[in-house]
This record gives sequence, C-alpha cells and structure tokens, in this order.
Amino acid sequence: MLLSKYMEDLEAKFIKKYANLPWGAREEIIAVIDGKNFTWNSANIEIDRGKEGPTEIGQKILKQLQDLRIFE
Repeated sequence: MLLSKYMEDLEAKFIKKYANLPWGAREEIIAVIDGKNFTWNSANIEIDRGKEGPTEIGQKILKQLQDLRIFE
C-alpha cells in the first residue's frame, strides 16, 4: 500500500512520540475510534506496520491525534 506523504509524516511523528513515552504512559487511552478505546500500545500495533503502512483504523487514529494537536 502506498501512503501519502501526509500519512507518512503522521506515522513518523507518532513513532517518535511513542518511542519517547514512559512505559506507564503507553497504557493511557489516546483515541476512541468507532466506539473502541485505543491506548498508545494498541495504536502502535495499528500504525507501525513497516512497509504495509497503518491499517484503516491506524490512519483514523493518526488523523484524530493530529486534530488534537498531539504531534505539536
């Protein structure tokens, strides 16, 4: 799957933010997508998938985090 430059940038920002989080913070809920809660850890599974790129849910999480200005 080819990712847009925008989505690649969001993925890179997420990975950088995730890598710098304390272990305990990774269990905090950061997004609610389609009525389901996602922690940093579960979001990471949906987003950091190597060459495959984020899942559809992962893309929604990235957009929600960007809208919330988490990456600024």
